Amino acid sequence: MRRPGFTVALVLVAACNAKPSPPKKADPAGNATGTAPTEQATPREELDPSALPKPALDVAFLRETTRLLSHDAMEGRGIGTEGGKRAVEAIRVLMERAGLEPAGDGGGWTQRVPLRSVAVEMPNTGLWIKAKEGDGYARLHFGREVLVNSFGPAGTQSLTLPVVFAGYGVTAPEYGWDDYAGIDVRGKLVVVFVGDPPTGDERFDGEAMTYYGRWSYKFERALAAGAAGCLVVHEDEPASYGWNVVLNSWSKPRFQTLESDGSLPPSLAVQGWISAGAADKLAKMAGQSLAAWHDAAMRKNFRAQELPVFFGGKLTTTERRLEDVNVVGRIPGTQHPDEGVVLTAHWDHLGRAEQPVDGDDIYNGAIDNASGVAGMLAVAGSLAADRPERTVIFVATTAEEQGLLGARYHADHPALPIERTWAAFNLDSMNVDGRTRNVEVVGMGKTTLEDVLAEVAKKQGRVLTPDERPEAGGYFRSDHFAFARKGVPALYFRGGLDMVEGGRAAGEALLERRKARYHTVDDEYDPSWTFEGALEDASALADVIRAVTAAAERPSWRKGAKIPGAPRPKAPPAG
Repeated sequence: MRRPGFTVALVLVAACNAKPSPPKKADPAGNATGTAPTEQATPREELDPSALPKPALDVAFLRETTRLLSHDAMEGRGIGTEGGKRAVEAIRVLMERAGLEPAGDGGGWTQRVPLRSVAVEMPNTGLWIKAKEGDGYARLHFGREVLVNSFGPAGTQSLTLPVVFAGYGVTAPEYGWDDYAGIDVRGKLVVVFVGDPPTGDERFDGEAMTYYGRWSYKFERALAAGAAGCLVVHEDEPASYGWNVVLNSWSKPRFQTLESDGSLPPSLAVQGWISAGAADKLAKMAGQSLAAWHDAAMRKNFRAQELPVFFGGKLTTTERRLEDVNVVGRIPGTQHPDEGVVLTAHWDHLGRAEQPVDGDDIYNGAIDNASGVAGMLAVAGSLAADRPERTVIFVATTAEEQGLLGARYHADHPALPIERTWAAFNLDSMNVDGRTRNVEVVGMGKTTLEDVLAEVAKKQGRVLTPDERPEAGGYFRSDHFAFARKGVPALYFRGGLDMVEGGRAAGEALLERRKARYHTVDDEYDPSWTFEGALEDASALADVIRAVTAAAERPSWRKGAKIPGAPRPKAPPAG
């Protein structure tokens, strides 16, 4: 009898026992080419998911699963790649071993997610800005000054778009703010700042970023207003990451989900990022400056303005249509199987780099998010052993790195109806180091789920603390948000910075090391990781889920918590 996972084990062993070979590169459409790079020969039992420890709240399981999912043989878990398929099969095997039931399409383990990959064809792409009058003209360097893509039909677009500076690109009636008031942006390119308007008061949650500050919202709002395109001005502090992070993501093919009939959803003709330096160049061509834009955009009486400048050039794209999958398992509730909660962790990462760094071209994604998937599977094994009263759905999502696409698709096509989903939880980039004295709640103050977590943390000898970097908008950057925006109370937490061994100084040093590895080829498995922190956090989550699924009342949003949905697109102009 063939053991579950034996096939994938053979594939992994073959990939890892081969002789070393040159780094593997990707073609413009994201297809793998060449020969896979290798690690030193690895015993089969370390690569066979059926040979790993059984899924449980156990350091050995967390360690070995993180190591497996971040192995070079997984090729960075890129969407639509052979390495991604190996990761999916390994997760399926481990869900089955955890004691879950399949909850995907047709009673299987996977949920198909129809995707479209769009790549910019660089030799046939060139962008510029020019003054409407006079001889002002400047080319924009793709990669250094601007990074864009298009989800319109593939091919070559010749663009000449009027430019509108629209401040922060926010329409927030509850805060009395509308950057689009009094201007028609249909058929134009809007340029907006990332982040929330820095009002200096408690609007937009003070220092904490709201969803209005996210780049994804900027595109959604521009589309809803009828704009042809949107460029978000990148600055390190409000974005919470450097241009290198944008480059690592946006120099690759971008993905979108397709409509159920395979058609393209409404989209901008061009969208992406512009560097602060290039934005200042654009502003000065209009007789202004980036600094003046900042001063104007933070005022309540700000009004968007059309600039005496065109953005244009030639943008050529190629497309590839594919299906990737979420891996979905379930523990049916013993008392109320038609109600329950959902736990997500994304399995995808960035795949392979266009250019190797010191001979390494694989974004292994050990912390982001092999560790989170390992944590989810550990929680699954623990909960399956004692069968909660309400159903628990486990979803290893695809395409999180592309804008939560797999989670959004599952929220639109859920294994458990949204109206019967009591809560959503997520694990992303776990604390692979030591235990902490505090639990950091990302987006603190939003739901009554925090009360449950506080009780669990107290039993662990820990306290809840707010997000250390609320301005980064972490609550809106992970998969639970796909459910939150549909009204499901969602909780996202992680180990804090006050380490049991070494205090805050040790925690801050670890954070800096993780930040330096974020979305780089250096996010690799490290044998020195203790996984004690990951075990502590996963154990806390398991206990929170036990309490919620056994409770008499549903969790709820706290008074005043606001989670915006997606703006509705405006109808195109007649004719």
